[in-house]
Amino acid sequence: MSSTSTASVAPVAASVAHIRRETDRFVQVAARSPLDVHVPAYPAFTVETMSGHIGRLLRLFHGILAGHTVTPDRLPQAPAGGSVIEWVCDAVEPLIKLIERVDPDQLVPFPHDAGDRPARLVGASLAVEIGVHRWDVESVLGDHVSTPLDLALSEIETVFANFVPRLANSGVAPIGGTVNLQATDAGTIWGVSVESGRLVPAQLPDGAPDADVTVSATAEDLALVVWKRALPPRAGVQVSGNEDVLRRFLVTNYIPDPRTTPAH
Repeated sequence: MSSTSTASVAPVAASVAHIRRETDRFVQVAARSPLDVHVPAYPAFTVETMSGHIGRLLRLFHGILAGHTVTPDRLPQAPAGGSVIEWVCDAVEPLIKLIERVDPDQLVPFPHDAGDRPARLVGASLAVEIGVHRWDVESVLGDHVSTPLDLALSEIETVFANFVPRLANSGVAPIGGTVNLQATDAGTIWGVSVESGRLVPAQLPDGAPDADVTVSATAEDLALVVWKRALPPRAGVQVSGNEDVLRRFLVTNYIPDPRTTPAH
C-alpha cells in the first residue's frame, strides 16, 4: 500500500470520485470473471484474492480514519466465493462518508511505518491503489477502460514520491544513463537517474536537456510503464535512444514487480 506525497494531492472531492468510480469498475469486472483465475497482470493473485485485498484496504483505512488501532494483520478475513464481491461493495460508502467528514488536516497513522500523515492523503492514496488494481483485474478479460488524466498523473507521482525513497534509496546498480518520461497529454516530463546508488527522479522544466533514452506516451500509458504493468514495446509508447538504459531502469527494485511479487 502506498501513501501519497503532499506535493500534489487531489482535492478530497476528486479523490472520492475516483474511489467510487474505480471500485465500481473493479467489482463489475470481478463479478464477470472466474474467481479462481489468476490475474495475468499480477499472477500471484486470483480474482477472488485480489477482491479480498481491495476489501481489506477499504476497511483498514476506515478503521484508521475512525481512530481505531488497526493493523493489516488484525483485519477481518474476506469471505470465500462470490460473496467477496458484495463484501467489497459494502465497504465503499461508509469509507467515503468518513473521508468527507474527517478534517483533511487531521493527522492519522498510515500503515507500513509511514508515520502520521494528513487525512486527505487517505483518499488520494486509495484512489491510486484501487485504480492500479482495477487495471490488473481487467487484464483477466482484456477489457480495459481509460484512466482519467489526473489519476494517471497521481499514479506516476506516487511511485516517485513514495515507493522510490523507501525501496531505491541505496544499493541501486547504475543504469548507464538517464531516462526521461514524457506525458504527451500533460506537458509533463520526469527525469530519472542513478546517483551514488540512489534512484533519483525529478519533474523537469520545459527545455530540459535530452536524456539517453526518452519514453513518450500519454500519462495513462506512462503510469502502466512506471508501475511495471505494460512495458514497451507496445502500441502508443514511443521509445527513442538507448533502450538498454530503459531496461535497466525498469528492472530496478523501485516498486514491487507484479510479475514476481507474492500476493499480500
